[in-house]
Parts: sequence; C-alpha cells; structure tokens
Amino acid sequence: MPILLDTGILYAYYDRSDAWHERAAALVNAERGGLLVPGPVIPEVDHLLGRRLGREARHLFYQGLAEGGYLMVDLPQEAVRRVDEINRRFPDLDLGYVDAAIVALAESLGVKRIGTTDRRDFEPLGAALALEILPVPAR
Repeated sequence: MPILLDTGILYAYYDRSDAWHERAAALVNAERGGLLVPGPVIPEVDHLLGRRLGREARHLFYQGLAEGGYLMVDLPQEAVRRVDEINRRFPDLDLGYVDAAIVALAESLGVKRIGTTDRRDFEPLGAALALEILPVPAR
C-alpha cells in the first residue's frame, strides 16, 4: 500500500540529527508499497536540505528521485479546487497550499497513508478524513 511523504519526514530521513530521523528512516526503509513524493513537497525538501545539510544531502535526494526510490506525483488539475475547499473546511489549521495539496492528492489517488512529522495539522486531518498518519510519534 503506497504512502505519501510530507516534507518533514523526507527531511528527517536525511538529517541524522533530527529528532524524527530514526522513525523516518524506519518508515522509508520498511515501505514496500511505494514512496510517493508530492510535487509541492519537492521544493521545500530541496530548500531545507540545501540550507541545513548542504549540497551532498540535496544530491542524495535528487538521486532518490531520479533512480526511482521515490515516485513523484503531481496534483491533477481537477483536484486543485479541493486545496481551497480543504483550507476553508479547516481554517483553524491555517494549512496553506502544500499540506492541503497533500490531502487533495491522497484523495485523488485513493491513498490513505501519509508519512509526516507534522502532527499539529495532519492528526486533525487524518481523524476527519480517515487518513492514517505515520510514523507513530515517540512517547
């Protein structure tokens, strides 16, 4: 079963000092159903990796994209309106484009699992929209 990966989980996978690194690495390395990277997430990951970890981390990320470790998926035009609907439905979350696009993409693809470190936004979304938010946070 595929999983959509958010910015935070991808960044944590590459940054060994990140508090989420072990959980991110376990999730990514164990996944056999397909690692889907939403198009809107790519510039965010690229920016964070370059700014915080440098060129080599960016290179490793690009390699994963080029060699098929990840499958890039884009939001279909007919699902773009859903981004606004999601933002309007959950105004208190102040989601913005990327997080709402991940949810719209999940709906469009029929994917129920989202890998993210962003519990503030995605736990309420998961509960309301029947999405499984992974990995489970450390207790």
